[in-house]
Amino acid sequence: MTTYDMSTSLQADVLREIEFNYGGIVKGKYINKIECPTCGKKEAFSSSENPWVIKCGRASNCGEAHHIKELFPNLFESWTERYLPSTEAERIKNPTAVADAYLKEGRGFDLTKIRGWYTQEWYQNPDINEGSTTVRFKMPNGFWERVLDKPERFGKLKARAVGDYKGLVWLAPIFTDTELALAERIVITEGIFDAICWIQAGYTAASNISSANYPSALLDRIKTACAEAKTKLPKICFAQDGDKAGQKAARKFAEKAKSEGWNVSAAQPPAGKRDWNDLHQLGLMDAKSIEKYFHYGDLLLAKSASEKALLMYQNQERREFWFTYFSSLYWFKLDLDAYDKEVRQLEGDDGNKLSPEQRAEALRNAGAVRKIATAIPRPLYFQENKVTQEQWYYFGVETDEGNTKLAFSPKQLTSTGEFKNRLLAVKNAWWVGEAGQLTKLLMDMTRNLKTVETIDYIGYSKEHKTYVWNDVAMREGRLQKINDEDYFQFGRLSLKTLAQSPELDINPNKAQYDASWPSHLSAAFGSVGIVGCAYFLGSLFAEQIRQVQKSYPFFELVGEAGAGKTTLIEFLWKLLGRDEHEGFDPQKATVAARARLFSQVSNLPVVLIESDREATDSAKAKQFDWDDLKTAFNGRSMRSRGVRNSGNDTYEPPFRGTIVISQNEQVMASDAILSRICHINVTREYQSQGTKAHAEWLERVPAESVSHFILQATSTEKDLLPMFFELAVTYEQELLNNGQIRMMRIAKNHGQLMALVECLGPRLLNLFNIGETESAKQRIREMSVERQQAINSDHPIVQEFWEAVDYIDGYRETYKLNHFGFDADDVNGNAQRWAINLKEFETKCGDFKLRVPDMRLLKNLLKTSKGRKFIEANRSTRSKLEDGRVLKCWIFENQTKGKPNEKQS
Repeated sequence: MTTYDMSTSLQADVLREIEFNYGGIVKGKYINKIECPTCGKKEAFSSSENPWVIKCGRASNCGEAHHIKELFPNLFESWTERYLPSTEAERIKNPTAVADAYLKEGRGFDLTKIRGWYTQEWYQNPDINEGSTTVRFKMPNGFWERVLDKPERFGKLKARAVGDYKGLVWLAPIFTDTELALAERIVITEGIFDAICWIQAGYTAASNISSANYPSALLDRIKTACAEAKTKLPKICFAQDGDKAGQKAARKFAEKAKSEGWNVSAAQPPAGKRDWNDLHQLGLMDAKSIEKYFHYGDLLLAKSASEKALLMYQNQERREFWFTYFSSLYWFKLDLDAYDKEVRQLEGDDGNKLSPEQRAEALRNAGAVRKIATAIPRPLYFQENKVTQEQWYYFGVETDEGNTKLAFSPKQLTSTGEFKNRLLAVKNAWWVGEAGQLTKLLMDMTRNLKTVETIDYIGYSKEHKTYVWNDVAMREGRLQKINDEDYFQFGRLSLKTLAQSPELDINPNKAQYDASWPSHLSAAFGSVGIVGCAYFLGSLFAEQIRQVQKSYPFFELVGEAGAGKTTLIEFLWKLLGRDEHEGFDPQKATVAARARLFSQVSNLPVVLIESDREATDSAKAKQFDWDDLKTAFNGRSMRSRGVRNSGNDTYEPPFRGTIVISQNEQVMASDAILSRICHINVTREYQSQGTKAHAEWLERVPAESVSHFILQATSTEKDLLPMFFELAVTYEQELLNNGQIRMMRIAKNHGQLMALVECLGPRLLNLFNIGETESAKQRIREMSVERQQAINSDHPIVQEFWEAVDYIDGYRETYKLNHFGFDADDVNGNAQRWAINLKEFETKCGDFKLRVPDMRLLKNLLKTSKGRKFIEANRSTRSKLEDGRVLKCWIFENQTKGKPNEKQS
């Protein structure tokens, strides 16, 4: 186990992380009661002075050891920042201070044995004009270097080899030709750090840099040295990486070297993701452990399944076990009667004792090796959704054609038939084993299986304080890419999303980010574009905003055809990584489909388009009602469904996203909905050849070039939210102080939007200048006044209706429309109401050659009438105009003083 001294600053950070993330308690020289990252029991421990490794104390049931580098990778990202000497004099005195710290604390090497093998250099990336300290090792025709500071900034570039190294290797300066000739075994690894691990374990080792590079020049050099020294050739051990590429290379190299006369072997790390350096840091490169790695190498080079089974039996002497060979699963069972018979036949009548080779032959003849699957299902982890109480076992399934990942329910693992059917979801993956073999196999494989928490949507998880997208995730400003097993690891938190849509293509490569988009957006759409961008920015923090301020507004973008609504929304989606998407039409979606679309995102917009068609299609209007959105304003559930179990449980997912509405006509709904909406118009008034060019740029630019915005925005969470909350309250009060705004909800909504515009400006994200943000905030002030006026007044069609009623009713005594006056329900004889039969109104509009509104639309809108408040539709009324004949009338209050059938002003 690693025992070298840890720096004071790193020690303090590690202790804090262990206490915070795993509940460890420092007591003297130890940290106890640490929650084991593997089994979850609070029985792990570590040294408080040098807490390099956390080890589980449950030796029989777990016993796993974890290096802090795999648990807290964030502490090993910026070596220059932590270890670069503060003064020039100190830097001159110790020119490799950063590289030393990396090799000692990041790789666990004894520096006294490797000084002089490396230099400290600097790599500058021309694409993003950023650089990093590197540790560099000299190669025969160039060099190899490792980037030390946040290498994810440079895409896939963590290390680079400069110069041709085909057939060549990196060889430590301590190894002369004479020493190569005298070596008993020479280990060939892929990485230079891997080679150093073997050297510090006492072996002669070299690095071939890549699994595609056969070290022919080294082998020729060794042959020459051996010939000159008149020694026999050393054994060549190929200790390539434990992944598929490394194993393939080891087999290929071993076969080629053997054909050239070499005595070859292999070494392999234990199954899993740990490499030689990981094992070195965990103290697992001792003599006993290395013997196991040589055994794993022998298994890798076995020529047949039977040969591998024999090697395994000789090593562990179990009479029955499962094993893998290439991409198939086998079962070995020793038939003792058959074995005894083979031994007696080989011993003969003389009873001679058998040699090891003869016993191996007897075992081979007596051992039954049977293929039980044409694939290798390897459980990766156990995943569960704590909200819905659903669980799955997540497998990686290897076949001859590649690797596939597959989730199995518990039921599918306990039934041979169901397991066989589920496995066949992978092409040519057949299970032909028995039930007992499946049970034994899965019991062995799932022991101490890791648990990964899941969510069933894309976006922000409030419970985990983490943004989870498709391929990347963000937590506390730290970006993490999805690992090979399809989940994200943040310290102790293992998290993944089960949602397959929407698919966001977020580009983490800052070098490919086109930062000119704000100028194009402002030039094409002016303040409308900035306000829209502010709303999308706020959508990325909707859950956090609702948690404090209890609501986040809806956003309505309305404009005539050709005004650019689609261009604007599609571009704003690109900023979030979604290409060629605008929204969905709720009228075309079923209730269930709408519920899923509203539930599948968090801290992302849900865009509703073309919903104003309800105005002309009453059948579709019945499918969707704006009032259904009320609860979304506060992030509450919009729909519940039953949970499939024997109880009465229901699942009511909260609304975690935001609502954007884009259509040609503004929303026509109740005051409750209208007051939740920030409404803005897009017009063709300011369009020109200049704005057209910028709009076309917004249409052409791919999401890949601008989606870094979502990372830029969410990484500022700790700065943005405090600023937003302070400004939102300030702007809300400003709007309330305006005598034109009387509804507090309107002031709050538009105050939030103004605060978000400010966050886009120089004070934080610096995407737009002060003039642009001030113009956008003034536009929002105007929007708030217009929203208040819209709520105060009737819809234009309702106003037109009452104008027609007043005109007709006041024309002549014989053309009256108000039938109110003999309603039996009006016990007080109140005549200050209107009772209008809409069919009669429609007829008389024709008589007077007045434009007749669409009656289906009018019926919806009359319920919102404010000037003369709507009371009831289709009430049976005894008409005072037709001698008490009963008519179906719409009833309204008459808010104008005087007789109800006088002309209204």
